[in-house]
Amino acid sequence: MEALLYIVGIYGGFALIGWLFSRISNAFTKHREKIRDQVAAEILNGLDIDNVIGNYKQKLAHIKYSKTDPINGQIERMKEQLWGSSAVLMKECPKCKEGHLIARKGKFGKFMGCTKYPKCDYTSKIEIARAEYKKSINEQIIDDMRRAYSQI
Repeated sequence: MEALLYIVGIYGGFALIGWLFSRISNAFTKHREKIRDQVAAEILNGLDIDNVIGNYKQKLAHIKYSKTDPINGQIERMKEQLWGSSAVLMKECPKCKEGHLIARKGKFGKFMGCTKYPKCDYTSKIEIARAEYKKSINEQIIDDMRRAYSQI
């Protein structure tokens, strides 16, 4: 009987400690939320949010920003699943315009080849493809920045 009382006492003690920690955690959470709301109110006080949103929309319109096509995103994910990490380098084949360039292994090492092989036999060195890819990304970023900030 004493063992049963000890077990009930221990279980009750753990339950009490758990309840106390829960209450303290809730109190800290409410306190953090209160502080966050005060900081947000101080920062946003006097800020014309409609004006900020309007300026942002004007910049997006100026650079002719549009949301990405969800189907293209799905296609890119499928390419990555099908071709692996080399899908990052995939671009349209310059020879056939139907396939994409992907990394392949050959007897002389890695190279970029068209996915429409054997119909299209275009190949290039992987180092050249990587350099072209990096260059195109950098050019795109610079072009976007110029369009976005040309009025400033």
